[in-house]
Amino acid sequence: MAVTFTSRLVNKMVAVGLAATATACQHTAPPVAKAVTQAPAATVASPEIPATQPEMSLAADSLTPEMRATLQQVNLSKLFLAPESQSAGFKMALDGFFGTNPQRLSLAILQASRDSLQPEVIHVTGKARNQKQVTNFTGEIRLTGLVDYYDQSLLLSQGGAGFIQDTTSEAGNITNARAYAASATFHFVGQAPATYALNGHAFLDFWLMDNGTVGQVTTPGEGIVLEKAATKGSGLLFKGNWQDAKTSTSPSFVVCRDVFLLSPGFIKDFGIGDRGAQVNPKYAKLGWSSYWETDEWWAESPKPKLSL
Repeated sequence: MAVTFTSRLVNKMVAVGLAATATACQHTAPPVAKAVTQAPAATVASPEIPATQPEMSLAADSLTPEMRATLQQVNLSKLFLAPESQSAGFKMALDGFFGTNPQRLSLAILQASRDSLQPEVIHVTGKARNQKQVTNFTGEIRLTGLVDYYDQSLLLSQGGAGFIQDTTSEAGNITNARAYAASATFHFVGQAPATYALNGHAFLDFWLMDNGTVGQVTTPGEGIVLEKAATKGSGLLFKGNWQDAKTSTSPSFVVCRDVFLLSPGFIKDFGIGDRGAQVNPKYAKLGWSSYWETDEWWAESPKPKLSL
């Protein structure tokens, strides 16, 4: 089946001056060009993670002119930043698994800006924590594809976004927003003295309102894994390889916004307690001893004041 990118919202945005080139179409846009798959980078053995949701491929670039026009008008860069935890009240990094152990790996993207000439390119700076060592990195995320999200009804569970439900026609129809899934490649380089590079694919599930407001599409309930979504319901996921020039190794890794949605495929009995929302203490040695603590490890240490 051909992959389609729904441009109904883009057409509405044209009407209010937020976009300019999408072709009018009630519910669908022209098919995306067939993906040309590329061979993945060599990885060490690790549990398999489904790469995409149905009808999404790891294409080098499958953006159509309509999609590029959307990215020119809709800035997705903020959706890659370290998010604010609504329940805990502090910023949270992306957490996940590294290597075959698998060890804990954390990434925090602290700055993200869209390229002024290439709207599909997002320049980022951030920090990584691997085995308690914190390093800086810079790099870019390059959006390569957009498809309609596999289940538009999930918008009904994304509370507080101002969605308008059409109660006069089909049940569950949101009239002023639509959900999409974006795929991207990324390349991050560790800053000296670090000697690593991170390369791989990123996946972002997001909703877009007809006024240009965006947000992440996430699981409708705590601990509910969305198997058909590339992000597993976390909203944002990165998977790739940590290539270290010093050790000549290239272990695989995967991180996302909600590690409990990943853990069933990696570690047995990782989540315990009510709804499996607590990390099993036996995995403390792999770096999971302080997951729920207010640990903003990426924050710069304040410089000591001089006393005169």
